[in-house]
Amino acid sequence: MELQVSQSFNPTLLQTEFLQKNSLLSSRFISVSPEEYIDSIYGQKDELIVVLGSEKDKEGRIIERGTVIRVPTEELWKLSWRSNVYLPYADFHRNYYSSKTLKAVRAFVVDCDGVTSATLGKVVKYLWSSLPAQPTYIVNSGKGVHFIYQLDKPVEVKGLRWSINKLNEAIQNSFTAFLEVDKHPVVHPYRFPGFLTKINTTATAFRVRGAYTLEELMKLFEIKPKKAEKGKKQDKQKGELLVLPNGRRAFFEWVLRKLFMNPPIPGRRQNSFFALGIVSYKCRREVPYEEALETIPMVYEDMMRRNLHIGFTIEEAYEAFQKGYQPKYVRASWKYLCELLGWEYRPNKRNGRTREEHLKYLQRIRQVQKEEKEEHIRRLLSMGYTKSEIAEMLGMSRRNLYKTYGHLFR
Repeated sequence: MELQVSQSFNPTLLQTEFLQKNSLLSSRFISVSPEEYIDSIYGQKDELIVVLGSEKDKEGRIIERGTVIRVPTEELWKLSWRSNVYLPYADFHRNYYSSKTLKAVRAFVVDCDGVTSATLGKVVKYLWSSLPAQPTYIVNSGKGVHFIYQLDKPVEVKGLRWSINKLNEAIQNSFTAFLEVDKHPVVHPYRFPGFLTKINTTATAFRVRGAYTLEELMKLFEIKPKKAEKGKKQDKQKGELLVLPNGRRAFFEWVLRKLFMNPPIPGRRQNSFFALGIVSYKCRREVPYEEALETIPMVYEDMMRRNLHIGFTIEEAYEAFQKGYQPKYVRASWKYLCELLGWEYRPNKRNGRTREEHLKYLQRIRQVQKEEKEEHIRRLLSMGYTKSEIAEMLGMSRRNLYKTYGHLFR
């Protein structure tokens, strides 16, 4: 009968279960020392990110709030007496722990809580073969167990974030059929072997097999790289917008001329400098940032000349410009810019028609023009004009006239 640890907390029973799980794992797999485990996961890293969980008293009041610290690798074991020390199986830019600064992944983890020795025996003896791939390590973390799928080398997430997240999800889902899995992202920190657990035991590790390459795991768990759907135009990536704004120098200069002739009025002053920042960023391939910045006092001077600067300083103009000079506004529409600048928005030559509607409209116009020109050529022929004279009247060569309207001369 399985032990229901969630119903009652008995330290002695939990510690006994912990020892039984150790005995079961050591009979089937190779025991690994904490130092060997750390070295296997992190290699020669000089500094590690350590997440310290919050400490609470018996009444649930917080004694010590959680935090993130950076610890030299050789000093890591000075924290082994604490039961709230966790480490992520990942690397981060400048060692700043955040999902946004994730740089590389070292392993995928399946966190199963409340696993008894009977449940663990059932998994490793009878359900092992049903897994797409066996883990590299099994960590006895106290009341639960961690299954670690180690990568043979850290894998950079740049360009692979979707695949890595999908693989992490697939690995965790493979255990949900027979264990309760606490699903976490790849940046989540976990208790490592050699550190104290919440039931006053020391976490242990056991090696099952060697490390995997990312390609091997993706193949075993049937993860295919994401591809754009056929027949659909793939959206531009955010990175492309940072490199390829879509404005030209002529557009930048045209907006400036309009601003010089129609300086910002009260109620539109901040928005106008904000719009100037948007236009400058759109055109930054041909207009350097320093040149765009020099235009601010020029526009502000026109405001002073018309006495429109009252209550609005040039520092505020610079601040509004900087808010607009950002990549997220590269896709700003002309209608949006007109609203900011207080200018009249006039639709393009299609006058609100869609591209398909406009093409049909042009075809009808050209057909009418062609019919009118044919009627004009017939009148000239009836009046006795030659082909050369008609071509000269119409402003085209005799050859083109006969090629286009030859049916009228037969």
